[in-house]
Amino acid sequence: MKNTFKIMLLSASIAAVLPAAIAGTLSVTEQTHSTEGLNGVTADQTSNSISYALGAAYAIGDTISFQFNADVISKTTFSSQITVDPVDSATAADAIAGVVLGFLNTDETTANFRVTAINQPDDTPGDGRTAYTDRSTVGASVALGTVTYSTSSLDSTFSMTVYSNTSNGGTLDNNATATLAGKSSQFGSATISSSFDNVIDVATVRKTFTSGTTDTMSWSVTNPTTTDWLNLATINSSNGTVMTFNGESGKMSDLSGDYFTVAGGGTVAYTADKVDVSYSDTVTSDTLTFTPPTGDSAVALQAQSFTTDIVYNYASAGAVADAMTITSGLASGAWTLNGASVIIPYMPFSDNASQIVYLTNTGTQTGDITVTAFESNGTKYELGVVASSVGGQITKLGTTIKKALATQGFSSGKMAITITVDVPKADVIIYASYNVGGADRGFINTDQYLKND
Repeated sequence: MKNTFKIMLLSASIAAVLPAAIAGTLSVTEQTHSTEGLNGVTADQTSNSISYALGAAYAIGDTISFQFNADVISKTTFSSQITVDPVDSATAADAIAGVVLGFLNTDETTANFRVTAINQPDDTPGDGRTAYTDRSTVGASVALGTVTYSTSSLDSTFSMTVYSNTSNGGTLDNNATATLAGKSSQFGSATISSSFDNVIDVATVRKTFTSGTTDTMSWSVTNPTTTDWLNLATINSSNGTVMTFNGESGKMSDLSGDYFTVAGGGTVAYTADKVDVSYSDTVTSDTLTFTPPTGDSAVALQAQSFTTDIVYNYASAGAVADAMTITSGLASGAWTLNGASVIIPYMPFSDNASQIVYLTNTGTQTGDITVTAFESNGTKYELGVVASSVGGQITKLGTTIKKALATQGFSSGKMAITITVDVPKADVIIYASYNVGGADRGFINTDQYLKND
């Protein structure tokens, strides 16, 4: 018991006088390579200069090791000796002992050095005398220099660790780590600052907008700052940036590339469902303007949603041609109609229920009839265009809607139905009722009867 107590006291006293390991400071400027630019690059790379400020007092025989998490050792020739000159100072606290490191050996990941000499500093800089005898190496900066690594080292973060030990196996500086190099995309992300948002006027047979004579969309790309990056990709001088403005299938077929212009000097190419704009070199922003044709060239515009794709075409630093999609399907607005929209708030469906829906078009225009239905639990059925409303005619929709719902798996329940007609609002009247088993008849007030306009 007494012996155990004495051993515990002895251990505590030893721990009290032994200094804790102090971490040194590993310094290196991290390199960033372009992910896109690295494609096809096979040449070995060289790191920036590496230095390590000692955080402990070293003695002859102590070792210091530089460990890497990539294939550096087989590619790098390390100095046989690293000499760190002492820092002279008339102020003792500012004087630092120099150290000489001799190359010891390497293994797969680590280069090992051993302290072969400690040189004391002078208290009078420049007089050539060594006046101090007790200055430590704390703060001495070891210049390891650069190391060589392969591009495959960048598949993960390329880093290193420094650790050191006394000649009898004790720990000196704690592990210090630093990132030597990594890779990142040199291309960023896109945003839409203004979207197509005009309303097609059905009063002009959908040939003009209700407000203004144009519609515009503005886009921009924010790329990272690549100053001092390595292995950058080069955007093609021709067709380097391509912006594609997409409409819905079949709904832009009556238009022409002459109706679209850009402010940034790109070349517009038009197809049935999209507009491609090609630019020389890197372009990071532009505005696309649509101007509907007038007079004899006027065409009916279609309500639809739009998206934007942006692609950079480039050559890597390894001379490999490739492309980077910055964004695809970026929401870019929509055209809507100012046509009629009527809500039937209630309609029952069952095997013995029939639906009576009459749409009267009192005007002269013809337009599509689009239907959306909602179950009481919130399930939505987009039935799309179910029929066409001809000016001066009545269109029966009850059976048409029931069949369209059946194709989407609905057969029984209660529905709220929205009917949209691509003709002027004032020209549309909808009558709705139902018949259950030939006995239960009910008239349904649509929202037309709840409005004064």
